[in-house]
Amino acid sequence: MSIAEWDFSNTLPLPYRVLIVSVIGVWAWGLNLQILSSQSIDVNVLLSSSQEKKYIPTHRPIYTLALILSFLIFFSLSVFWQVTGGVQVKIIEWTVIPLSCYVIIFLIIFCPFNIFCLKERYRFLKCLRRVFFSGFKQEVYFSDVIIADIMTSFAKVWGDLYVTGCILLFFDINQEGISRNRCYGDVIAPLFTSIPYIIRFKQCITCYFTPKNTSRNHLFNALKYASAFPVILFSAMQKWNKEEEKTTFFRISSILIFKLWIISVAINSFYSFYWDVAKDWKLEFFNSITTKYYFIPSFKLRSTLHFREPIIYYIAIFIDFILRFTWSFKLSSHLHIIHQLEGGVFLMECLEIVRRWLWLFFRIESEFIENFDKKNYGLINNAKTSNLELNEFNNNNNNNHNHHHLSEMNIINNIIK
Repeated sequence: MSIAEWDFSNTLPLPYRVLIVSVIGVWAWGLNLQILSSQSIDVNVLLSSSQEKKYIPTHRPIYTLALILSFLIFFSLSVFWQVTGGVQVKIIEWTVIPLSCYVIIFLIIFCPFNIFCLKERYRFLKCLRRVFFSGFKQEVYFSDVIIADIMTSFAKVWGDLYVTGCILLFFDINQEGISRNRCYGDVIAPLFTSIPYIIRFKQCITCYFTPKNTSRNHLFNALKYASAFPVILFSAMQKWNKEEEKTTFFRISSILIFKLWIISVAINSFYSFYWDVAKDWKLEFFNSITTKYYFIPSFKLRSTLHFREPIIYYIAIFIDFILRFTWSFKLSSHLHIIHQLEGGVFLMECLEIVRRWLWLFFRIESEFIENFDKKNYGLINNAKTSNLELNEFNNNNNNNHNHHHLSEMNIINNIIK
């Protein structure tokens, strides 16, 4: 088979792409936990809500769960390749193979027995329940914010998941041998893509109206998530126009829709990039050096850094800038109608997982500094403070090792409460 004849969708169908991207996210989260722990960042302090019993998240159970899911996915995919041979008609006829993989994974996730990392699954499902069903008057925990932000990186996967359900359950072939779909995926899939942004928008509005809040940051953050809606809308409008071979959409020309889409992508990308660096990571990168005529960024980081090499932060800023734009383009559903781009779209999905993986390191680090380092180790402001130096500082201020240990545990317990 030549390169021109090779069809990426037949080799790696959408149902498996959704599963592969999702399991990559699980592996990435395990790596987040492992590296953050090595940098003396107590993730448990930040991710535990007051409703939960004390539980220390570790990377090993996450890796175990990711390994189990990876084995199931690639075993199912291998069987699928052997049976279908990449032939489109057979692929549609044998949708029972990927469907069975989804069923098994669903059963593993919701299994009530003490197998398959029950504590991790239970905590994840409990957090999901809060994210989806909490009201405007309920407290928004940091763990809920983190999981909702991760979901925004899987926004296109949400839309693909709906299309996957249509493929597995409602796809059929007419008398001419042409596949057809009865699920109106072109309309409903963009709505599913919007779900994570709606959730984060709601969380920001909830935080803004809490009695303790005195800042407008939550309101501006809500505006950031709202800026993704025009990108999704104008992209869907372009897709509808191309599929219906129309030049207008409710009297709006295709050229105007394209221009509005480009403007929306630029606004969402720049806005999100600035917020990542200045607000989520709390770096002083955009703090201006005031001059009479020019605005010059300071390119500074912050006084306390858990990662010892400053170059790591600058590399992360550069990667975040590049991938923020590719992600905004990936929210565009109309790119999927060009079959040659499907492999590229899948690659962008994987790159967004990498961006979110990097983002989590510095987001959790900045939150830990705000809620733990500054309150309990306020005298330590060296940007390259090591774990050894932290221990020396604690030992010099405590005469007895056991007394020191109890004091530290009391501090952590107070923070959790």
